Amino acid sequence: MLGVTDNQQRYLYHHSPSLPFSINSVHLQNPYKSSQKFEGWRNVQNEAVKLRPGFLQKTLDDVSVKRNTESRVRKDYEKGEYFVRNSHLQACWKNFRHLEFTEQYCANSSLHGLKYVGEKSLHILERLFWIIAFACAVLTAAYFIWHLYQKWQNSPIIISISPEPVALTAFPFPSVTVCNMNNANREEAIRINRGNDSVEKLLLEDICNFRNTSMDSDVVGSANWSNVLRFMLNVSQPCEELLRYCFWHQNVTECDRIFNPILTDEGLCCNFNAVHRKYLFYNPLEWNDLNIKYDFETIDWKPESGYDTSVAPDTQPWRPYGAGRYLGLTIVLDAKLKEYYCSSTASVGFKLLLHSPIETPKIADFSLAISPGVETNVIITPRISSASWSILSLPRKKRKCYFTTERKLKYYRTYTERNCLLECEANFTQSQCHCVQYYMPKSANTPICGKKDDKCARDARLLMENNLYDDEEALDRLNRSESPSCNCWPACFETNYETQISQSKLSNAFVVDELYLNNTDQEYFTENMAVIHLYFVESQFPNLVKSELFGFIEFLSNIGGLLGLFMGFSFLSVVEIVYFMTLRLWCRITKGPMRKLQNTSLIKIHTEPKIVYPFSQ
Repeated sequence: MLGVTDNQQRYLYHHSPSLPFSINSVHLQNPYKSSQKFEGWRNVQNEAVKLRPGFLQKTLDDVSVKRNTESRVRKDYEKGEYFVRNSHLQACWKNFRHLEFTEQYCANSSLHGLKYVGEKSLHILERLFWIIAFACAVLTAAYFIWHLYQKWQNSPIIISISPEPVALTAFPFPSVTVCNMNNANREEAIRINRGNDSVEKLLLEDICNFRNTSMDSDVVGSANWSNVLRFMLNVSQPCEELLRYCFWHQNVTECDRIFNPILTDEGLCCNFNAVHRKYLFYNPLEWNDLNIKYDFETIDWKPESGYDTSVAPDTQPWRPYGAGRYLGLTIVLDAKLKEYYCSSTASVGFKLLLHSPIETPKIADFSLAISPGVETNVIITPRISSASWSILSLPRKKRKCYFTTERKLKYYRTYTERNCLLECEANFTQSQCHCVQYYMPKSANTPICGKKDDKCARDARLLMENNLYDDEEALDRLNRSESPSCNCWPACFETNYETQISQSKLSNAFVVDELYLNNTDQEYFTENMAVIHLYFVESQFPNLVKSELFGFIEFLSNIGGLLGLFMGFSFLSVVEIVYFMTLRLWCRITKGPMRKLQNTSLIKIHTEPKIVYPFSQ
């Protein structure tokens, strides 16, 4: 064995001060025995030490191992490498590998069936049975939740009847537009045909739909709007001749005070209870020749905002006073059959249309036919549509309606489906024919379609009215390369009107009220005039409300019900999963290494005081 080095002797000298003897205790030696020579003999600071062979080397090795262990543990913890070599982490990984952590979750989970999966005492077949049962429950719940989600996405809107009915005074009386089927007075038509004005002859052919090809097509051109307007006023029956008697708001009223002339697709007609033109169009054209006047106060009424409580009852658009014929509108119309020159149909009489006060009427498509010589009762039923403001957050393609602030039209101030369609037809006609029909909304510098543009305008109208937006065969047949794309969904707030009609024939055998005759004889009255009563029969009406079929709360509740039915799932079940995957896992990993490090950091090198016998026997 090698001798003790100088460093080892110096370490023993400085770290063993409590030895019970002096290093140079020579007096303990056997005086009768000669001194023995030991390895490691060295004088350290003039003090002699003699040790047994290998004793000091073993002591120093033990101290060095402890010091190296302490240093390595501290360095590993500081560098984040301690957890890799730590035996506790290996034990945790072993537990995970043997599903101990999963078994703990199954035993403590609130989900139905999982406790049987994690129970070690059960047979493997029993545990497999519960695993399959739990998987089937999860898949079934997922299947129903997926169908619920599809229903929520595809049909988020439900139309229901509001439990609160709408009172009769909460919406306006319908706007009434009446037209004589006679498109041109006979006397005026004869004068035009005898004259030399080619433009008037052309316009007369247009309004009567004659197919006269004798005229030179070069003369056709797009007529000037002033010429069109002057012609319409000359050949059409004025409102003061069409309307012979008006009864409104329980009083006999002058017809020219409540009716105004209006240009429609059937020519010049008479309109009742429409909003002011400045509330109907953004830039209305002032037609002084039409003699349009408003003798009553008007407001900017919209279905979405309705009437304010401070609005007076006589404000236009007027509201109905109540139910019954006596509280409605009664008018007497004069057809003047002897003045007929051409008709828009194969019959004689009147066309009547009830529409919203904020819409332009389309008489040719939606009007009712009223025969002269009959008394007609028109029972009005409003169709009121509204929407819950909660659907404003839904995509427009899902709710299929527009709020007023969402869709702006070019000409009309208020969006409705019919206003949108008519404006779309005008824009499409202008793009295809470079002109518009005289009754369409337009700007001041837009040309009016003439005779040569008649076919183009009719084709464009055909595409609109027949809804041939995606019909390629129709496009080829009409020689059109593109079709209109209007995207005119209904407004979320709309008020439309439905009618029921009953008629009875006027007879000369009965005495007619003098107010109805209006300075005419009874025979002329029964042949040329028609009496029309328009009124409501009820004082309250249902309100169709668009609302969410599934809100987020309802959708979440349905999901929770399905998960609770199949799995016993709740909000705390989610908390359990998060807890086991985060907090409990982190504590499980860090609890052992921190305790090990705490114990290791307290390691100190202690050398028990031992009596060193430097002499062997």
